Amino acid sequence: MKSQDPINFWGIGAQKAGTSWLYYNLSKTPGFAIPPVKEFHYFDRDTKYPSPNFLSKTKIKDRIGSTAYLNKAARSIGSSLVKGKMKHVAFSFKWFFSDYSDEWYKSIFAPFKGLKGEITPSYSMLSKEDISRMYAMAPNAKLVLMLRNPIDRAWSHFRHTKKRIEGFTLDNFEESEILAFMKSEGQVLRSDYARTIENFTSIFPKEQLLIGFFDAIVEAPEQLLEEVIQFISTSNDAEEGLNKSWNADEAATKKVVNKSIELDCPPAVLVLLKDMYHDMILDLANQYGGYFNKWYLESYGKPSENQDDRLFCTTMIK
Repeated sequence: MKSQDPINFWGIGAQKAGTSWLYYNLSKTPGFAIPPVKEFHYFDRDTKYPSPNFLSKTKIKDRIGSTAYLNKAARSIGSSLVKGKMKHVAFSFKWFFSDYSDEWYKSIFAPFKGLKGEITPSYSMLSKEDISRMYAMAPNAKLVLMLRNPIDRAWSHFRHTKKRIEGFTLDNFEESEILAFMKSEGQVLRSDYARTIENFTSIFPKEQLLIGFFDAIVEAPEQLLEEVIQFISTSNDAEEGLNKSWNADEAATKKVVNKSIELDCPPAVLVLLKDMYHDMILDLANQYGGYFNKWYLESYGKPSENQDDRLFCTTMIK
């Protein structure tokens, strides 16, 4: 039976763990209806979350006075007009010039045909209260959580924050500032995979959560994408346009998307991160093995108690 939910899936994180790669590839997948905005930031728009977004102001009258906001809207609409993408033009008008509400959010997806979803990495930080709002809206929606060794994720997160600073180096940057960033609320919440898994599976059925691995994007991207597509499409077989015989495009799956700048992690920062995430990585490795075990072995030079070291591209929570 075709799902009546307004949305079929959410990508819930984690930042710098392959969500841009996932968005790029699902956008090219027949049968998927992916909006032209990757990160909606709708459920984390409350200012209690350390995630920058302009949706915190619910009323259009409170946003319309911002020149930066109007410029952003003009760029988005103008770009779509130049490309002749009139559906994207209509989307942008509704996105920028509406009062925000759950009904507005659901209406965003109404014109799309196929498997509908959006990917916002900051959703990994959500409280159970806001996850309950997601469940009330679409209780059958699938959840895809992309994970990366939290040590590597944290360092990539820092490098990403410096991406727009032309010629940035660590030569004139205080190490204490990097250490402070690693201990910041936004960084810590984004790397707390155990919290994210527990929060979401306490609201959604466990079988509706799939974990994909950044490592698999490097080692087996086509297989990873196929597994994610199969997971999302299961129980949504009647959705229009889903081509069961479609195979992942090798060139697309190997494309590097939203890459951070290259910087070597200072030894003191690496020591801090290894100390911060030892227990969590070990617990995940003991429980699930696979890539979690690989992380523990690579980071600490020893295996976990879980001897199952087969590297599956995705993991189901049980």
